Amino acid sequence: MPRGKGKSVDFDLQDDELPFLGSQDSNGSNGSEDNAFQLAFAEQYIATREKKKKEQQRKFLAGAKKLVSKEIKSAAEVITETARSVEELFQAFTINYATEEDCIRNLWLAIVEEERKLQNLSKRFHSAVIKEGEECEAEQIKGMGKAQEAVLETQRVIDYIYSKKD
Repeated sequence: MPRGKGKSVDFDLQDDELPFLGSQDSNGSNGSEDNAFQLAFAEQYIATREKKKKEQQRKFLAGAKKLVSKEIKSAAEVITETARSVEELFQAFTINYATEEDCIRNLWLAIVEEERKLQNLSKRFHSAVIKEGEECEAEQIKGMGKAQEAVLETQRVIDYIYSKKD
């Protein structure tokens, strides 16, 4: 979750921001001692403020690092889960695809086998037709021979009958 813009804190202190520095009047020789004391106190105060500022920055950076680490971990988990899910889907697809390919291959093998059977049946039928045609032709020739014999026999009978009449 992005954070809003943080408060900007300005720690650069001016003399007028340290009200205790000018609140006392300096009198005589004690004044230089007071000034030195005030100056030392102001330096101590500024150092303390700088220390607090650095501590706040350190805490902010630690919190930001923790938040970024949490977000990165969350994103990494999502990516890992997505990759696992994609891998599972791909494996399922591959298995289904292989199964379907096997079914298709089996269908093609069945078609090839049926086509082979049909070709064999067609060859046998063609051979049978040719054989039957040859047998039919032979029988027709026999029949024509018998018909010719019958015609000749009939002609002899006719000739015999007509020869007796004469």
